[in-house]
Amino acid sequence: MTASNTHSANGDLVSIVVTTKNEEKNIEHCLKSIQAQTWKPIEIIVVDNKSSDATKEIALRFTPLVFDKGPERSAQRNFGMIEKAHGRYVMYVDADMILSPRLVERCVDRMTQGDPVALHVPEIVLG
Repeated sequence: MTASNTHSANGDLVSIVVTTKNEEKNIEHCLKSIQAQTWKPIEIIVVDNKSSDATKEIALRFTPLVFDKGPERSAQRNFGMIEKAHGRYVMYVDADMILSPRLVERCVDRMTQGDPVALHVPEIVLG
């Protein structure tokens, strides 16, 4: 998670950038876990790299902010963060990740302690 400059009246907006390529088997679970977050408001941005499956169609059921960008993940992340995100905080998520319900809330809490610029969240691999 990184900090930017925008605030929201209900709480600081968190932009979550999800990078995808042919993730139709995973994207719905990922986006449902983002929608289930206790922290509000959240902006979901999906940046796809020319999927040939139903990834984009599934993503559009959760957010209108679905874009095409490549050629690789760092270009997708930069595009989502620099050109599309409006949040005070930006979080990168891969399409095969499932977030626990309080993850974003706990990340924002950590970002407001002291003066951090970024936060690394360890990943638990289940599969």
